[in-house]
Amino acid sequence: MSRNFRPYLPGVLSYIAEEISLDLAVRLAEAKGGREVYISDKAGSSLAELVGAEDALRLYKLLGGGKLVVPAGNFGGQAGRRQRIAMLLGQGKSHSVVAAEVDVTLRTVERVAASLRRRNDDQGDFFI
Repeated sequence: MSRNFRPYLPGVLSYIAEEISLDLAVRLAEAKGGREVYISDKAGSSLAELVGAEDALRLYKLLGGGKLVVPAGNFGGQAGRRQRIAMLLGQGKSHSVVAAEVDVTLRTVERVAASLRRRNDDQGDFFI
């Protein structure tokens, strides 16, 4: 993965990245994506063990206490990879650059690009 990698972070993960840090949001998504985590201000909590006491307290101050369902980013899920591929293609990056950035094969990028073209072709032209 390149240093310029900016993962797709849905919902609250994007908020955490903006308000606290991208690193914290990514660590949380990798460890608990798609599952619940309990946010607490207690130093010995499972969240504190996962992200560190200081970051756990920051999360508590930002979101309050209680259960949080951590959305899954693009850390191994097909939908996340497809979204990342689509985003990079939309930025005009070449297929080979996209494959390297997302860590997939060139053929995977070509298949996603073809499906995006088909989806756009199926939309039809409203003004005809």
